[in-house]
Amino acid sequence: MSCIDAKTMVEGTDFEKKHTPMIECKDTVKAGEIFEVKIHTAGVEHPMEDGHFIQFIGLRMGDLPLARVDLTQYAKPEVVFYIKAPSEGHEGSVMKLTSYMYCNLHGIWKYEKEIKIE
Repeated sequence: MSCIDAKTMVEGTDFEKKHTPMIECKDTVKAGEIFEVKIHTAGVEHPMEDGHFIQFIGLRMGDLPLARVDLTQYAKPEVVFYIKAPSEGHEGSVMKLTSYMYCNLHGIWKYEKEIKIE
């Protein structure tokens, strides 16, 4: 299984946009802050029907798995997580969030976003 990496979906086919798990959150957070991370498709809604649907959405911070939601064809492929930024001592660093979305027909797709810690 390969992982499709998309840095931006400003351009891209509808096929790419309905499989790419976009991360929507602040660009800068405070050390230790709990903040909202929304993951959804990149502008084109993915079908959620028998035989073709998003099976899971996952979120990682660097190599650390943070959360994963398993879905069925009866759910919308969109999730909101509340995560905590690294604690004091990490000010001035950057954390990388990576979202994953798995389509049962078209494999796993990922998207990365860097967040600055102040």
